[in-house]
Amino acid sequence: MNRTLVTTMMSRTTIAAAFAFALFALAPAAQATDVRIVNYVSYTYSNDSAVLTAEAVRNADSVRSDALRLELWAFTAPYAPGMSGMRLAMYQLPRLDAGAELAAIDSGPVPFTLPPTGVWYLSMLLTEFTGASADNDGYIVRDWLNFATPEYIGVAAPAHKLLAVEFYHAGFDHYFVAATASDISDLDNGVHPGWARTDHQFQVWDGPVGLTQPVCRYYIPPGYGDSHFFSAMPDECAIALVKFPWLIKESDRAFYIALPHSVTGRCAINEVPVYRLWNGRNDSNHRYTTSTVAKAQMIAAGYVAEGYGPDQVGMCAPL
Repeated sequence: MNRTLVTTMMSRTTIAAAFAFALFALAPAAQATDVRIVNYVSYTYSNDSAVLTAEAVRNADSVRSDALRLELWAFTAPYAPGMSGMRLAMYQLPRLDAGAELAAIDSGPVPFTLPPTGVWYLSMLLTEFTGASADNDGYIVRDWLNFATPEYIGVAAPAHKLLAVEFYHAGFDHYFVAATASDISDLDNGVHPGWARTDHQFQVWDGPVGLTQPVCRYYIPPGYGDSHFFSAMPDECAIALVKFPWLIKESDRAFYIALPHSVTGRCAINEVPVYRLWNGRNDSNHRYTTSTVAKAQMIAAGYVAEGYGPDQVGMCAPL
């Protein structure tokens, strides 16, 4: 039975290396002991060792199993019966009596072989020795769980959309856009007191896509704002420290986002305008929003719109 992985903990280490692998066609036998993975499996790896874990393995049959193994395999697509793949690591398990369960399985460090450059879909296989085939040492697949997220070995992972979440500090009358999980968690959990979510957010990319630009992030220290500044404009990012040497650069790539047309300020059909509004005060602070209502309210309160075209569009967020 093919089941979706419940929990996975992955530690990725990219190592440039090439290996030769044997390919094994794995298929269940006609008469198989009914041994199963219970709930979840996980793996971590670093260099040439891995740790394989499982909540439990159960023998749901009325007969005792033969020797069992947990095996981590790499495939070019999510595993299905009969596919060929590459075994990366394995952990020997004992025979299980009828109805018995082996719980809290933890292999500790076991030998691990990194697959060659490419995109690989990893699966945890539960195998049993039958000796019926020379493939895979005579072990055949009884159960498996596929890891949903592929491993990118020696190649760049595709970019994904993230939510940039707006926060507001009433005491400072400042806005901030958090686009990383750690920033969002810290602000939600009071690590930086006084911040609360507004009902505004927009999407960004965590890597380059098409004509997107990396967004630089600068910290404006106390005395100048105690705030943050974001820009997707390459010239603005490059000259910021020259014009304002007291700025502190925090990132050249806080996230990725597109720029509007430099003359019209228009975004692509699959994008939405992001407006950048500056409070114009000594405690410098910017607000970034896709809301035209919020933009109008900020301008009415004395904020200045900064961007391209007659509508002053600062960025273009993906839909």
